[in-house]
Amino acid sequence: MLRLTVICLAASPLLTAQERISYDDHILPIFEQSCLNCHNPDKTKGGLDLSNYAGAIKGGSSGKVVEPGDTSSTMVNCIKQTAEPEMPPEGEKLSGEQIALIVKWIEGGLLENKSSTARKPSKPKFEIALRSDPSAKPDGPPPMPEHMLLEPPVITGKASAVHAIAASPWAPLLAVTGQKQILLHHTDTLELIGILPFPEGDPISLAFTPDARYLIVGGGVPGKNGVTVTFDVTNGSRVVSAGREFDSILAADIRPSFDIVATGGPSKLLKLWNTRSGERVHSIKKHTDWITALDISPDGILLASGDRNGGVWVWEAETANEFHTLRGHQSGITSLSFRADSNILASASEDGSVRFWEMNNGGEVKKIDAHPGGVTAFAFAKNGTFVTAGRDKKAKLWKADFNALREIKLPFLPTAAAIDWEGKRAFVADASGNVQVFPTTEKGEPEIISFATNPPCIETRLQSIAQRILVAQAIIMDAEKATDSAGKSIKAAANRLAAEENNHRQAQKILYACEDGVRQATERLTKLKAATGTTPAEIEQAAATLIASTKSRDAAKARIEPTGAQVAAARKALEEAQEIAGQGDKKAEAAKAEIVSLRASEKIWSAAEINNHSLKSATEAKMLSDKGEAEIEAFRSALSALEAPSTALAEKRRERASFAERLETSALTGPASAEAIATLRALDSSVENLAEALHKKETSLAESRSRIDSTIKAMAEAKRQSARLRESYLQALH
Repeated sequence: MLRLTVICLAASPLLTAQERISYDDHILPIFEQSCLNCHNPDKTKGGLDLSNYAGAIKGGSSGKVVEPGDTSSTMVNCIKQTAEPEMPPEGEKLSGEQIALIVKWIEGGLLENKSSTARKPSKPKFEIALRSDPSAKPDGPPPMPEHMLLEPPVITGKASAVHAIAASPWAPLLAVTGQKQILLHHTDTLELIGILPFPEGDPISLAFTPDARYLIVGGGVPGKNGVTVTFDVTNGSRVVSAGREFDSILAADIRPSFDIVATGGPSKLLKLWNTRSGERVHSIKKHTDWITALDISPDGILLASGDRNGGVWVWEAETANEFHTLRGHQSGITSLSFRADSNILASASEDGSVRFWEMNNGGEVKKIDAHPGGVTAFAFAKNGTFVTAGRDKKAKLWKADFNALREIKLPFLPTAAAIDWEGKRAFVADASGNVQVFPTTEKGEPEIISFATNPPCIETRLQSIAQRILVAQAIIMDAEKATDSAGKSIKAAANRLAAEENNHRQAQKILYACEDGVRQATERLTKLKAATGTTPAEIEQAAATLIASTKSRDAAKARIEPTGAQVAAARKALEEAQEIAGQGDKKAEAAKAEIVSLRASEKIWSAAEINNHSLKSATEAKMLSDKGEAEIEAFRSALSALEAPSTALAEKRRERASFAERLETSALTGPASAEAIATLRALDSSVENLAEALHKKETSLAESRSRIDSTIKAMAEAKRQSARLRESYLQALH
């Protein structure tokens, strides 16, 4: 019964969904028909022997001809006759069915036989063709992070020193090293827009590829391990891992053609690694101290390396041949950077200088004594301007003609520098874990902005946003209360002003009337004095009237100033009340605007929290998928291994049945009969032992299948969960 179960398992659609194409069963017959005349042990044309699996995988004198998963490898192009040399060179071209079979063999992981384990693809998952002009703007929109992880894998209360920063050459993107992670910030808004986990240790070096799509990170754990990982900055995927070391990698870069990764560190060896195979292709023993800086030119032709002893060399990036020895620095090299046109190399040193070298003959173009005590950071902009920073706690901006532009004082020791893709902003990181940001323009005193490199978790951000919303809402309530109170004050002040203005107008009317009375009294007195026949009594009465009118006028004048002052005081009180009301309105409007902004941030970070769970589920699904593939491969191997004991058991049973049949028809007696019966019992024991061993293997195989089912079920659920969360995340963004 168990045997039938195992056979059914072997016939499962999961395990036979596609035929396993192997070298022994499918590919060798094709080679025997069309290739072995030239590629055999006796005649290895081009150093290639296709008569055995090891030879086919090893390749020829020009390198490997086939890679797992790489359907654009040399072999495929040659048998399709789309590249030189066309294969076979004589006779008929391979049929479409034969080519398709070889392609399937490559896609299936280059199996040697049906029980083999598939080889994992080692080719980078991106276009490896070198652009004709690597410094030219790439086609399409600028490569920017989209729907990436925003939950820090490591959360600390205090930021640590920043080892490196790098600005994208064609996008508003800044990469900053953190603790076991790389932070991606928008250079305009400074917002965190992506996180690249680096569980291998602390990232030490960063470098963007000339097309801005990829970021190579070097680092590790000092004294223990080192590695480089090249990330796709648009989605955070790890596309190449190369340069496995036994100490942290201090400097790394990747060629624009993505075929070579260069690394340097405490080993003093400059190493070049093949990105496809992961193998070290060159190890250069020239430096006398730790390699602290290196850079590959944007055109991919040259590689510069510098060490802690001040040594600087330039190499041919492809062949590792020495190109220039650049002598002049008296202390450790802190930075090496090629200008965008690849013609000028800048070397910064702890001796305080920056030297510029032209690459035609290795001559020094310019030396700048930039920072007393040592230059700790240097970075070119695409237009040839550059920024330096040093132990004098200053950052300096320089024109392309090497003349100083401006100087910025820094609060802490600078450790790294960069200039954004448009050359508008400079970034200087420091030992306290902060990044200082300032404009590169000449006009006015620069505004310096700072941000820390230890972002909080999403939950903390959301809590902070919620608290700020509550504070803003309280401000609005207080402002509205103040506005209501100010409204009452305005009304009272307006009433008072109206009353005081009325009093003032009345006083003015009285004054005008009194002045008119004085005028009339004066005119009457003057007429009486000039007229004949006027009696003294009439003159006396007119004089008394004038005196009375003058007193009334003086009294009216005396009232004008106090009423005017009261009007001014009332008007001031009204203006003060209106100002208070205006301030309340401004506070309320500012708080309302802040709430709108906070709600938008809350929406983004709430969505990011969902996306974090979605990415975790996707990672879990990938791990389960890999686990399932390994379990299925082990199951296939165990199933193949079952054939031998099963055959042995069947053979032993036939042997026992044959012997028993002969024994029944024999006429043995005495000792001969006893010996035959003993032999039969021995055969029974052998059959029993073989059956028991086979049963154990079958049981183990059934348990293996059960584990496979469990893994596949968990993988499917993780994929469904990731898809549901992904949909929820995208909905939350809108």
